[in-house]
Amino acid sequence: MEIPEIPERVTRIVSLPGRGLLACDVRGGLHRLDHDLTLRRSSGLPAVAQDPAGCPVYGVALVGDWIITRDKTGTICRWHADTLRLADRLDARATADRSLLLEGEQPSPTMLRGIGVWNGKAYVDNGYFQVVVLDVETFAVERIVPWPHGYDMLEWFCTDAPGVHAVADRHGCVHLGSLEEWSFPTTVRIDTSNVHRVVYDARHHRFWAIGDAGIGDTHNVSNGVVTIGLDGTVDQRMHFARNDVEGLVFSPDFTTAYIGGFDGELLLFDNTTPELTVRKRVTGFSHQIIDVTIDEEGRVYTLTQDGEITALSPEGEMLHRLGYSRQCVWDLRPLPGDPTTVLAATDDGTAVVRLDTRGEHARLDLVDEYHGAPGFARRAEPCGDDRVAIFWPDTVRRFTADGTTVWEARLPGIVHTVSVSPDHGRVLVACNAGGFEFDAATGRQLLHVDDLPASAWASAYLPDGRRVLGCRTGRLAAYDESGSVSWETELESYPKRLLVDGDRLCVTGGGGVKELVVGEDKPRRQFVELLDNTAENCALIDGTMCVVTYGMQIAAYDHGSGELLALHEDLPDFPKGMTALRGDDGRAYVVVGGRGGYLRLYRLDRSGEGPVLTVLRDLWLPRSSGARPFPAAAGAAQL
Repeated sequence: MEIPEIPERVTRIVSLPGRGLLACDVRGGLHRLDHDLTLRRSSGLPAVAQDPAGCPVYGVALVGDWIITRDKTGTICRWHADTLRLADRLDARATADRSLLLEGEQPSPTMLRGIGVWNGKAYVDNGYFQVVVLDVETFAVERIVPWPHGYDMLEWFCTDAPGVHAVADRHGCVHLGSLEEWSFPTTVRIDTSNVHRVVYDARHHRFWAIGDAGIGDTHNVSNGVVTIGLDGTVDQRMHFARNDVEGLVFSPDFTTAYIGGFDGELLLFDNTTPELTVRKRVTGFSHQIIDVTIDEEGRVYTLTQDGEITALSPEGEMLHRLGYSRQCVWDLRPLPGDPTTVLAATDDGTAVVRLDTRGEHARLDLVDEYHGAPGFARRAEPCGDDRVAIFWPDTVRRFTADGTTVWEARLPGIVHTVSVSPDHGRVLVACNAGGFEFDAATGRQLLHVDDLPASAWASAYLPDGRRVLGCRTGRLAAYDESGSVSWETELESYPKRLLVDGDRLCVTGGGGVKELVVGEDKPRRQFVELLDNTAENCALIDGTMCVVTYGMQIAAYDHGSGELLALHEDLPDFPKGMTALRGDDGRAYVVVGGRGGYLRLYRLDRSGEGPVLTVLRDLWLPRSSGARPFPAAAGAAQL
């Protein structure tokens, strides 16, 4: 008998004591798995059944026989824990104290994970960043109140410590106080970004909290875990990560802490003594870790960004893996010589799609695929008639259109972006170990830029051949032939991608899209209005700057004035790749690709006679074969 699979990408995993493992998906559905990761039951219709796209669930809490969830829009639901049947649903647009809202204000989509439970009440951020207090048994709304510390996004609640509750927000703070009294007099700033978890350590009577970006001298350089006394005193800090730290759980006896994040490692901490000590690092995961949970027997479960769930023993030995067929469109680049044909970087390798505007209905056609990748392709670039791509976690490869490898190199760190020089003679890779330049013909290393303040996250070439590297700290610099800095500036936020158009450089990342002119110190333009979360990518056509974000948004701005022209918040999943095309019909089109393997085609129209962005259709790439080798226990490195 064929074993059923979860049909959509999983966004959260939570242990259900006595019942197994709960998985929430990107369409708003719930699924229960046993300890071997076999699917036993699904909820059927998502909570937002009237919306075919659904809404991803991030906030989850188990309370007795009930499961309470919060989705991206702020809709709050209650489900039967045994049957996963939906029992109650509070629409985000209606569940608010409207006296506190601006005229016409709508829910703000946000990926908040925290739901507080105490003394029969549940505390949940609604879609307006007010807190809804619910009676768990009746699901009656008892009151809706503002957060005492002002308008903020509450990411995590911890009510396990004796006499004090902890609430973490998205701005690096942990607040200590009482949910019942709705008072949090003690605030501790431990990070400059998300605090995804605050967990009570019953062995040493303290809190552990994890951060995304670091603070002070370590801001956007390194981050990790902080221990905090119940009175708010910061005890120890350990910085071990170059990227977001997402999950933290303790073993049932509190002798071991398990922490995972975007570096793709699970760290096992020895908690038998108060000193923060890493006992083991487990590697070999398919992608970045976005969630960690543990069951009553001490088995640990990790969820990675691609939707894969792995079960591990208490010592980090990999036991089982969920059979999930992933797909993602990471990057989109027009191929030279044909402005309607696009190279896509995918979870399988690369694909080629073509815009067809014949007839009345424009569409995208899949015309070619390359599946010989050592891992998923984060970025791909045309290089003459060949392609150059980087593959997770550490490989750069040049290969022909039919998939023949020309050369390949492995780097000493996670790779983030790759660029090809204007003359197709050089290749530049940004990775955690700096910037690496290679001869495009032979793969011979030409340059290593290693005197960077942090990981290199973005790369580009200027028209004159100079190399540009953007660091996670926000430092942006151009390098000449000798590797000397010829121009630099501070972005004051981290970069994700660099797009070059003449002497103009567009930088996506924290703070929206910033447009700079090479040689100048400050951005000339910034596109950020109403953007939620990181700006992942952008495209400029017909005087219109189009931007996609990690909040599943696409926005269009007038390039000259910066005026917001359109905003849509209904992308099927996280957007990654983006490009603008000119069809044979002369019209402008924008293509967005992302997780799940979708390619959404928009028509752009600045005539004023209709919408600026019109969705025409979606093309979904075939799912990955899923034939990835099971990570060996040898991936567990003893320290």
